[in-house]
Amino acid sequence: SSGRAPSLLRIIMQCCYGPLWLSFLLPLLLLTASDGSRALSHNKKQSQTRYSSAVREAVNRSWYDDVYPALASVQFPEEKWLSACVQSGKPAASSCCRAWNVKVKYSLAHMQRHLAQLLQPPTNRGVGNRKKTLSFFQPDWNCSGRALERVPEKEGDGPKWVCGLDVIGLHRPSKCLVYSVGSAGDTSFEEAVKKRRPDCEIFTFDPTLSASSLVKVREAEKSGTLTFLNRGLASKDGSMVFGNFSGAVSTLHTIVRDLGHTGREIDILKVDIESSEFDAIFSSGGLRSCMAAYRDDQPDVLGDRIGQVQIEVHGSKRGDPRTPIRYFWANARAAKLFATFYSCGLMTFSEELNIWGGFGGCKEFSLVSSSQAFRVFATKESPGECDY
Repeated sequence: SSGRAPSLLRIIMQCCYGPLWLSFLLPLLLLTASDGSRALSHNKKQSQTRYSSAVREAVNRSWYDDVYPALASVQFPEEKWLSACVQSGKPAASSCCRAWNVKVKYSLAHMQRHLAQLLQPPTNRGVGNRKKTLSFFQPDWNCSGRALERVPEKEGDGPKWVCGLDVIGLHRPSKCLVYSVGSAGDTSFEEAVKKRRPDCEIFTFDPTLSASSLVKVREAEKSGTLTFLNRGLASKDGSMVFGNFSGAVSTLHTIVRDLGHTGREIDILKVDIESSEFDAIFSSGGLRSCMAAYRDDQPDVLGDRIGQVQIEVHGSKRGDPRTPIRYFWANARAAKLFATFYSCGLMTFSEELNIWGGFGGCKEFSLVSSSQAFRVFATKESPGECDY
């Protein structure tokens, strides 16, 4: 009868609340819609509208039950940005600090809107369009045109947008430090950084290299461009299988400790690890301890010492999200990732659709810390006022 399908949907929605129900709710809805369409000559568009409405209610309920609690403690450290000029030694009343605060306050207004949007549950309006998953994460910070550059200056999947490469680590005793995680044998980024900044220590990580790619990376290592480690980045220490490869993996905290870099600022953290970025960053051994609810994960909040991040973010696997459930989880993963970055005090200054890889389902994001952003501001935008 005409009331059978809606009644079943209401029963499912009223009786099932745990996270497990989401994995088998969709087949039930599809079966119900299929039976109803065969028994009745309902308009197909009308049936799809009912289906979408029911699933929208279901995934949004799961968002508040399972995802929102992890995001609720996200808080952007505004004071860190507002005090960056004073922390550099400039008087608060100086023209340099006044100009800096004007720019920061403008960006903070954008950030607050993005934080509010981050906490909202997704709808299934983006089903069939994977670009929708990452469309909410837009730049908040304007890196000066004289400091914003593509490194290296070429097309392709390897280059990344960097803010102020020339002034990284300026007025700081420790050397410039770069981590490049995931290379696929392409060391053009590391070579470009080393050419411009020979003082930088560059470490490249990748346990998935083929024999030919490994030869290329070893050649770059012999030339003094980088130090290669046959290790990947993950949420736990151990080993992982990557397609036809298997290799050792470590958390970011373990890598920093093993390399003797504890307490140092990582000026550039470049990450391209094919969808593993979500678990690696939002983990106890990653940067999750920046969030108030996870401060007990690590006594040392590593995220406070990241200068900038260049990361390829994958909205979903190829072909996803074709269903509301996949779209839901793609949104949940992206929200947790950016909640972590925001809590670490990182602002996005560049986002770009990756048209060379990922089949349209991934984007390149670049984020910067307050300390690096101020170096750029003081040397590139207001050198006369700041005399940095």
